[in-house]
Amino acid sequence: MLLKNSLFAKILLIFTLPALGILYFSTVLVLEKIDTLSEVDNIQSDIEYIFATEKVIDSIQKERGYTVIYLNSQKYKNRLLKQRESTNEVYHDFLSTIAKIQKNTPKINFTVKKIQDIFKQFSLLRQKVDNNNIKSSDAILSYSNINKALLETIYSIKPIKFATKFNTKFSYIVNILAAKEAAGVERALTSILIVQKDISLQNYKKLIRTYAIQDFNIEEFLLKAEEKEIEVYNKIIKESYNQRLKNIRTNLKELISSDSLSLDSWWNLSSARIDNLGKLHYLVSSDVLKLAKQIEKEATKSQILSLSFLFVSFVTLISLLFVLKTIVSNQQRSFNKLKKQQNIYKALNKINKVILKMNTKKRLFNKVLDTIVSDSNISLGVIYKVKKSQRRSFLIKGESYKEAKFKLVQPNNSILKKSILSKKNIIKNSNIDKYSDLDEDFIKSKDFKSLAVFPIQKFGKVTALLVLYSNKKGFFDNEIEILFNKMIIDMEYALEKIDYEKTKAKQEERLTIASYAFESNEPMIITNSEARIIDVNQAFCNVMGYEKDDILGQNPNIFKSEEHSDEFYSSMWNSILSNGTWSGEIYNKKKNGENIPLKATITAIKEKDGSVKNYLSQYNDISEQKLKQQYLEYQATHDSLTALPNRMLLFDRVKNSINKVTRHKSYGAIIFIDLDNFKTINDTLGHETGDVLLKEVARKLQNTVRKEDTIARIGGDEFIVLADFIGNDKPSARNNIQILASKIKGSLNDIKTINGYENISTPSIGITLFRDSTFSVKELIKQADTAMYMAKRSGKNTIAFFE
Repeated sequence: MLLKNSLFAKILLIFTLPALGILYFSTVLVLEKIDTLSEVDNIQSDIEYIFATEKVIDSIQKERGYTVIYLNSQKYKNRLLKQRESTNEVYHDFLSTIAKIQKNTPKINFTVKKIQDIFKQFSLLRQKVDNNNIKSSDAILSYSNINKALLETIYSIKPIKFATKFNTKFSYIVNILAAKEAAGVERALTSILIVQKDISLQNYKKLIRTYAIQDFNIEEFLLKAEEKEIEVYNKIIKESYNQRLKNIRTNLKELISSDSLSLDSWWNLSSARIDNLGKLHYLVSSDVLKLAKQIEKEATKSQILSLSFLFVSFVTLISLLFVLKTIVSNQQRSFNKLKKQQNIYKALNKINKVILKMNTKKRLFNKVLDTIVSDSNISLGVIYKVKKSQRRSFLIKGESYKEAKFKLVQPNNSILKKSILSKKNIIKNSNIDKYSDLDEDFIKSKDFKSLAVFPIQKFGKVTALLVLYSNKKGFFDNEIEILFNKMIIDMEYALEKIDYEKTKAKQEERLTIASYAFESNEPMIITNSEARIIDVNQAFCNVMGYEKDDILGQNPNIFKSEEHSDEFYSSMWNSILSNGTWSGEIYNKKKNGENIPLKATITAIKEKDGSVKNYLSQYNDISEQKLKQQYLEYQATHDSLTALPNRMLLFDRVKNSINKVTRHKSYGAIIFIDLDNFKTINDTLGHETGDVLLKEVARKLQNTVRKEDTIARIGGDEFIVLADFIGNDKPSARNNIQILASKIKGSLNDIKTINGYENISTPSIGITLFRDSTFSVKELIKQADTAMYMAKRSGKNTIAFFE
């Protein structure tokens, strides 16, 4: 219960406080929007009030102007009386408007009574004016005080929260009204001065003050107004008016003293400016009213959203409170699970401390089962040995384990067999009597409620099963399974370690025997998996001419000769890596730079997991065999007298030449040489002299032709020269081979004597050209032979082409 209470308090702090914060924020937001809407409603009333007030002020301004003129000159009496009627009418409309606004908006800053208090002395002021019982300056002051009081009711209107644009516009409405009132005072004061035709210092100071008030408020308006409002101002208050007014202000004294400024012209000019300021006020106030409606619309939308957010927050809070009990219950279950896991963890931790010390499988299994069944939640444990998917019980521990009985016939749906085949854990929390191979009555009597099967693998194969029974339903959950999985992994490692130790002992015994074989007369080296030499026997050092220290740590490629291509080594390593071995002949380079032929066998020594541990290379020196083979090959392909290639080798080289000229689109040639009168030399001077001639001919040919050309003796006194790449077109090829044939002819004709006898032999030369495989080797030689006979028929010692 303590757990539940503390947990409940924590969850309240973690979840409900933020939710309450959101709820509070939502409530404040909704109230703010309500206040904003209320303020917008008030503003609409305020704008209506400002319109009405401006009319009253405008009427009083005109009445003030007519009054001061009347007091000083008895002029404009009719205008004054007419204006008074207009003021009375506007005043009564003003009171009606206020009453209407007060009815719709109780919380306004102005009331009918307040306005009546302002106008209380208005009738008395008029009587004084009619009786000419008041100074014009005092009349101006009285009228101005009434307008000032009216303007102050406008100044007292509060701004709307979060509506900066609206508040800015409202502020320069006040600036326009203040400028308009100051302009009205200027009109009245200047009118007095024109009538009196005298400017006193006191009145002039008052005028200067009205100028300053006007300039200040107009400047404030222009600074805060929007571009379109400034354009309206410039359109209404024309520059010509301003310039004319500025001229009058600057030269007022001179104009009055010279009687250049009439009362009517001044009155019309100043009244026009005041009226224009009134128009500007009307336009800006109308714009403010539209803006107020827009703000009202946005505030209404925001209020709806805020109310929705408030509703969601409230629902969320209720949902959180509703979920709290479920969370606490789940946490209590988690606490119980954690306690269960801690008990199992302690038991498994004991196993982990000793598991690697076990040196036999039996001791390991006994220790594991004894420790596991010591937990009160594990009622019984069984270990089965597995071989070729067949199992048999090996060890059983736990509650009344001696009474345990196994089914005579294993069930078809046995989970033990499934676990072996799938190599996966199997957990059952119901109907375990149907799946287990224990007797059903025994399971029921012990009230086993859950069952877990864990396959134990060794080197990837299932070799045992750990089967555990618990009297707690659902005991083997995911977390418990994970804990047992870790133990199984440790057991598998321990079993593999036991096998490894046994294997290691056997390997050490084998290595002892192998070390004797390694130091035999057969050359051997051993490398690591990275092909670095780690051992070499003395026989290898003797064959290769190295000291052992020269070789250790080196890569075997230090023995690489130029006899083999990169493809040869690539093929060799592909065989080693894919088949594990390679065997064949290889030429290695000895320390002194000589190449030595070896019969080599390279074997990859692998670990149990298939990874390469070492490479073993065994060699046999086959130098003598190679020499014999080379001698036999040489005899088979060369003429024994002249040491020139014979017919067989010539045929092979002609084939290669045909392939080369075909590939490179060039020309090759065969020069067929027959020695004239050779039979006569043999018959008259003897075969020994004939052999000397043949050797000399061979020497002369070798000194005449190119190194890449082939010279062959194909029998008797017949020689052939094979030349490729003699030209890319037939004319140049023919010309080049003609030059070479002429050199051969000249060289052979230089043989003047043989063994002291005059040489009567001359060469007859036949030539054929080829550039592809159109003709076979035999056909090409036949063509050259035919050309040679053509040379003989032409008188011998000549050159002929096969055409």
